[in-house]
Amino acid sequence: MFNSCQVLIVSSDSLQCLKTEEIAGRMGLQCIRCASLTDARTSVEEQSFQFVLCSDDLPDCNLRTAVRVLTASTGGAPVIVLSHLADWDAYMRALSAGAFDYIACPPDPIETERIFRLAVAQNSPPGRASRTAA
Repeated sequence: MFNSCQVLIVSSDSLQCLKTEEIAGRMGLQCIRCASLTDARTSVEEQSFQFVLCSDDLPDCNLRTAVRVLTASTGGAPVIVLSHLADWDAYMRALSAGAFDYIACPPDPIETERIFRLAVAQNSPPGRASRTAA
């Protein structure tokens, strides 16, 4: 379905990564995993990504910095925050930091797939968005 779409997952939590990779894999998305913002910067220099999943508790920076750096270095690819907090305040902090959306972990597969589809559609050329979102 999305076989050519690369997704960057920036998280030091292996369970968080596995759960989101599982959902992305079922959609045909190819995932690259990094444990820190430092590692993510290297990956972004080497390839392009359709969207980025970023943990809200990275070991080398805060959420606001991570979202800002990842958005800028990917050319504006949507950044989706992964968090263990399932509350309104955490969601609002992520959005105010510039995140595209927010997923409370463990991720709900249906909601996560919906968010992934929206992120791919947002970062696709206009002629391609309608076909990939279907």
